[in-house]
Amino acid sequence: MFRLPTHLESLVPPPREQVPQTQPWRGRIFTPAAFPDPTAQPCEIRVTAAETDSQQELWPEHFQLQVIRRRGVLSELHGWLTRLHQNPYPRCMLMPDRLADYTATRRNHALFEEFARTLLDEEIVAIAPWGYSDSLQHGGILLYPTASTRSLLVGIVFLNTGFPDFVQGSSPHPMVAGPSRGGVPLSLPQGNLLPRTHPFQPVMHHSPFDPAPPNIASSSRYSSTSGYDGTRSGRSSG
Repeated sequence: MFRLPTHLESLVPPPREQVPQTQPWRGRIFTPAAFPDPTAQPCEIRVTAAETDSQQELWPEHFQLQVIRRRGVLSELHGWLTRLHQNPYPRCMLMPDRLADYTATRRNHALFEEFARTLLDEEIVAIAPWGYSDSLQHGGILLYPTASTRSLLVGIVFLNTGFPDFVQGSSPHPMVAGPSRGGVPLSLPQGNLLPRTHPFQPVMHHSPFDPAPPNIASSSRYSSTSGYDGTRSGRSSG
């Protein structure tokens, strides 16, 4: 049995203060049909979440994305984040997952980057409702791109609250939603709110105008579809 030297034992927190390590959330997102053009078909993208402390053990296995296709909504989001600086919501970083097959990994990465690029080019955002979770009844994740990289999307997590009003602002075509999969409706279920025992804390501190976290390697922050950076993740999906 390994035992720490006596002079190091004081550095180990007592068991009640130790935080259990959890596996990063890994799942799928489905982009909506008719996005970015009327002939586009829904596609599945395998993703993983980083920089999150937002009860990810309760997240559903997949999200059906809805695109808020109102030009300028991304700028509205940045303004909202600036005003919310003193009381931010928890964040997460959504990135393309690494698959067992190299070719599948590159295709998955390319699909993710193309989706992120379209959001940035059109200055729009997407939402991922908790529509398929038995525990999280309201809200979801608000996803938006960053100019520094196409290899991640920043997520603002609304665990028990609805999305901001500006997200659902009036527009002739405010939202593009894909069809439900597996017979699961897109509408959010009604029920009791998940109890909040303590206020949410921000996961990181950085400018909302460049929300990519500083601990993401530069090779990941500025990667392109020309080559997949296999050092970003040592995991493989089964």
